[in-house]
Amino acid sequence: MALGRQVLCEFWGAQGLDDEELARTALRRAVEAGGATLVRLEVHRFSPWGVSGVAVIAESHLALHTWPEHGYAAVDVFTCGDTDLDAMIDVMLEAYRPAWTQRRTIERGVHPETETVTGEDGAAERADLDDRVWVFEEREPASPIRAVYPVRRLLEAVRTDYQTAAVFESPGLGRVLAIDDIVQLTERDAFVYHELLAHPPLHAHPEPRTVAIVGGGDGHTLAEVLKHEVIEKVAVLELDRGIVELAKRHFEVAQEAFGNPRVELIIGDAFDTLADLDFRPDVILCDVPDPIGSAERLFGEDFYARCKDALADGGMLSAQTESAWWHAETLRACYEAIGRHFKEVSVTWGVVPSYPGAWWTFTIGSRRWEPWIVRREPELETRLYEPRYHSWFMMPRGLCERLPGLMGTSPLAARR
Repeated sequence: MALGRQVLCEFWGAQGLDDEELARTALRRAVEAGGATLVRLEVHRFSPWGVSGVAVIAESHLALHTWPEHGYAAVDVFTCGDTDLDAMIDVMLEAYRPAWTQRRTIERGVHPETETVTGEDGAAERADLDDRVWVFEEREPASPIRAVYPVRRLLEAVRTDYQTAAVFESPGLGRVLAIDDIVQLTERDAFVYHELLAHPPLHAHPEPRTVAIVGGGDGHTLAEVLKHEVIEKVAVLELDRGIVELAKRHFEVAQEAFGNPRVELIIGDAFDTLADLDFRPDVILCDVPDPIGSAERLFGEDFYARCKDALADGGMLSAQTESAWWHAETLRACYEAIGRHFKEVSVTWGVVPSYPGAWWTFTIGSRRWEPWIVRREPELETRLYEPRYHSWFMMPRGLCERLPGLMGTSPLAARR
């Protein structure tokens, strides 16, 4: 049995690191949030820079040390009581807004023969797992499950004009891209999402020549589109150039895809740039982040109406519509909104193990062609999608009708 629990955090790309008052306020609020009893609070600013602070609590301590010249802070929370460590760390994260966070949780006072290092889900690992004791904790607000990724090596963490992003290596997963503390892709299973977003509409459309990708700054959906030799032009409508450059530095697939002469990168808000395209795409692929903040409107009816207006006659839209388990209301709303603007609509699905809920959905809207019928069978190198199994990726009508009971949400009817 452990006598205490300690969380060690490293904040990279943090802000306000030379602010003595911020440190004092953050430490005090963290103690309050954790339900701890403050005994004494000491904060000192060093010359020429750097702040250290310690909150002595009845349950143990909360300590902070900053290195402003490196954009780095170390946070140490130790408690032997019922203190809410997660709440305390959340306050420190909110105060310093790091681009990248690593954390290690240690059970203290355990006999050396049984010492463990635990992730935030409570799963124990032997303490001698060397480079796996540091973890990245995903913070996906819609998911009731908190995923923790062991970190072998941090490759880069950045703060762009719009968000924080990091690329790190994780045992068994390869390189991982996380944006605003949510995993966007891992080298291990990225192919599932990107193949199922791109290939079903490109096989259901009889003559696709041009494609527009909304989002897609990591370049992986683009790489799948470029496998189709009939595609003459692809426009990538990405808000954040910083994500594109980060992906190109760390993912070979992105570097090669964005270097293809058929590709045009358009930086800006796709809600506006979509209407300004100098061509009408045959297929639009919505490779967008979760509907949080400004990205939420990319899941709304107004945006899907814009997609329909931008498409060529007979064009098709394929949009990622989140997890059928944890985002059932989003899926339902997107399905119904797309159905109001397109003649045909269908839901495809795939299992992405690293995504919350795993069971991921993609909703296809078509101005003319039925999405569940294959009209082209080019020879492509894929790992999951195959034209001969095209209908297998379509969510069956019976399953759609059972979604209310399975997901606890209102009915989602299938057109076919």
